[in-house]
Amino acid sequence: MHDIDHQQAETLSLGEANDPDMRILRRVSRLDKFPFRARGDGPVRRIAIVDTETTGTDPLTDEVIDIAVVMLEVDDAGEIVGIASAGQALRDPHMPIPPQITLLTGITDDDVRGKTIDLGRLERLLASADVRVAHSAAFDIAFIDNLMPGLAGAAWACSMADFDWLAAGFDGRKLGHLLMQIGRFSEAHRAMADVIALLHLLAHRLPHGGTILRDVLANAERPTVRFEATKAPYERRGLLKARGYKWDPRYRVWWIEIDEGECASEECWFRERISASGPVPRMLPITWHQRHR
Repeated sequence: MHDIDHQQAETLSLGEANDPDMRILRRVSRLDKFPFRARGDGPVRRIAIVDTETTGTDPLTDEVIDIAVVMLEVDDAGEIVGIASAGQALRDPHMPIPPQITLLTGITDDDVRGKTIDLGRLERLLASADVRVAHSAAFDIAFIDNLMPGLAGAAWACSMADFDWLAAGFDGRKLGHLLMQIGRFSEAHRAMADVIALLHLLAHRLPHGGTILRDVLANAERPTVRFEATKAPYERRGLLKARGYKWDPRYRVWWIEIDEGECASEECWFRERISASGPVPRMLPITWHQRHR
C-alpha cells in the first residue's frame, strides 16, 4: 500500500463527500468547541437539555444511575448563543445494574457504588430553566419527578414528539438515527453523550433558515390535552399501543397527548373500539408537557 500524504487524504475526503453513494459522518463536537451564533442585544432564555440513564423503564421500580444537564442560552429566534453550565453525575441505585443496561451504557455496579447526587442543587438548577428539553421527554420526566417532586408541573419540551421529523425529510425518531442523518455520530450511550448529541440535532438548520430547536419550542408551547383511556379493558391494549397510547405505570392508565381540537374524534374512537359504555375518558389540558396530578 502506498503512503497517502495529508493533501491527498483531504482531496480523497472531498471526493467522497461528493459521491452520492457515500455518506461521511463526523463525530459530534465537544461542548467547548461547539459553534454558537453571535449573541445579540435581545433577551435570552435558559433551556436545559436533560438526559437520564436508568436501571430499566419502570419509574416505580427502576432507578436513575446517570444524569446530565447542559443549560443553554437561546435567543428569541431559537439560536443557541451560549452555554451557562454543564454537568453530569452518577448515582448508586442500591440495586444491581442489569447486564443489558451495562452492555448499553458501559456503567457497572463498581462505577456507581457509593455515588450520590445533590438533589437539592440539581432541582434548583432545573427549576431555574425556562424550559427543559429531552428526547422522549415523558420517560425522563417520570424518573426526574420521582427524584425531585418539586419539579412537578415544570415546563418541558420533547424533541422526539414536538417536531415533525418526517415532514422535515428525516426518517425515524431515535436520537442516534437522526444524528446520523445530519452527518454526525456519537459513540457512547451515556447521559452527557446523549445530551451533546441532542444539542447538535437541535442546532441543525432547516431549509427555512431556522433551527430545529426553534420549531420544537414553538410546537411544545401549543396547548394540548392528555387524553386518558380510563379503565380501558386489558384485552384492548394492543389497539391502544397501535394508536400511539403510552402506559403510565404510576397511575395505571393508557394515555395519549393530542391537540385540543382532536378530543371529540378521539372520544368517538375510544367508544367505538375500546369501551362503549365505560367511564368518560379523562382529558387534562397541558402546556409544555407539564404533569398535573
